[in-house]
Amino acid sequence: MKIMKTLLIIPLLLHLIGMVGCEDDKNDTYPEATIVKELPRMGMGNNTKSLVIRSQKELEALFDKSELDRVEELRQIDFSRYTLLTGYVVSSTNVSIVEHSFSKTGATTYSYLLKIIRGDATIPGSHRYGIIVPKLPKSADIEFEIEEVMLEN
Repeated sequence: MKIMKTLLIIPLLLHLIGMVGCEDDKNDTYPEATIVKELPRMGMGNNTKSLVIRSQKELEALFDKSELDRVEELRQIDFSRYTLLTGYVVSSTNVSIVEHSFSKTGATTYSYLLKIIRGDATIPGSHRYGIIVPKLPKSADIEFEIEEVMLEN
């Protein structure tokens, strides 16, 4: 009889643990894909990856003080309300940013697309681009894409 009660309690406990484990997922909100602010070109920082920046500490780890001082928009981000999405472009020609777009592609997934025009002038360089969006949960999956168009003469 004791064994039977124990065997009945175990599934109940596992069910309760599962419900508690899912509780955090229920609290995550995945906002609509809205661009709050497009950022100007920025220096590369110390990383050549596309990044999701959710805190001042992460921002300061990416950019040195001079870059943070130069780009006013970076100093004004309220990370309790917003997330910074930043990628990079490395090019051997001049690059003009044409358009930023941000879309929700699934319940927990987003796409950040940067459209650029590459010119024919040889001006090597690299820079970061970015947008500020509503606060995204850590479990959100963001895909960074660049669409390139070559200028023709």
